[in-house]
Amino acid sequence: MLEFEGSSLFRHHIVCSLLTNKPVRISGIHDEDEPQGIKLAEANFLKFIDRVTSGSRIECTDNNTTLTFYPGMILGGTFSHEVPSSRCVTYIAEVAVLMLPFAKFDTKLTLLGSTQSDLDLSVDTLRTVTTRWLQLFGVDCSVRIIRRGVHPGGGGAIDLHCKAVRKLNSADATTRGRVRRIRGISFGCRVSADLSQRAATAAKGVLLNLLPDVYVVTDLDNSKRYNGESSSGYGVVLVAETTSKHCVISQETTAMPHEPPEVVGKRAAELLLDQVFEGGCVDAHHQMLVLLLMALSPDEVSTVRFAQFTTGLVSAVMLLEAYFGVSCATKEDPSLAGSELPSTTLITCVGSNTLNVWKKSG
Repeated sequence: MLEFEGSSLFRHHIVCSLLTNKPVRISGIHDEDEPQGIKLAEANFLKFIDRVTSGSRIECTDNNTTLTFYPGMILGGTFSHEVPSSRCVTYIAEVAVLMLPFAKFDTKLTLLGSTQSDLDLSVDTLRTVTTRWLQLFGVDCSVRIIRRGVHPGGGGAIDLHCKAVRKLNSADATTRGRVRRIRGISFGCRVSADLSQRAATAAKGVLLNLLPDVYVVTDLDNSKRYNGESSSGYGVVLVAETTSKHCVISQETTAMPHEPPEVVGKRAAELLLDQVFEGGCVDAHHQMLVLLLMALSPDEVSTVRFAQFTTGLVSAVMLLEAYFGVSCATKEDPSLAGSELPSTTLITCVGSNTLNVWKKSG
């Protein structure tokens, strides 16, 4: 049995345990917090795991500060799940897409809750960027936004469709290319349409100084179909596409209370430009996802160009070695555009050849 301490990688430990069929014990879960133990969102995630799998066993001891997980089989199927208002629906979705390709059935999942929050990815990033990385590794996954709902009121809903596969594909994303266009969404929920429009205009005002092909649409959801507690908010999601098919960079931001929309749009544009400046093929939000997909791929070489390492990427390297027995080779690669630009890192690994036991070969 594998043993770890701390709650920083709680969801990923459970998912990796399922994918490798290795039991895991996690101790010291929020043992310095008050109250101690597993939080509401983490308990909700365990409930989701219990519904999507068969035969999994969960044991909590020491005032819920120690969790022992015995993995079962991933089933998938059609069902809905409500996420607590403390987190966004992507809290479940961004790790679910790692294991659902290895399920017995194709999955049609409806997630209910907030579609935007400061702690998690927005559903727009999940729909436009995360699914592209999954497609690169051979996973057919799509996201449809049914209605929006911002933190903390919730009330949003998305449909996540993910097809089961026999195995993933290896990937080679080393060519960065030049940014050819920028697309974006200025979303709003139960706010004036003027706020979203002004934020979009401010973002375009920064980006059009550097690139002519910039298009930011507004998506306003003021529907009253949800009868529960509602919250209002707005934000901007921007995606930079390059001349390389295997490079997509995204950044997002949400409005703080009493913050002018021009500041929100300008901040989103500057965050995107900072991410592009770093030079990797993968943005900071998706480093851990891509590295774990590399570990799940066939026993072939996968190489991806990463920018500055995030704590998530360093944590993913540890997960690869502990669960999959996969080691990564890193090589620092100076920028071709000049020494004044930051260098990038090429990460190469041979996948663990994880197979979906429910799918026949051929």
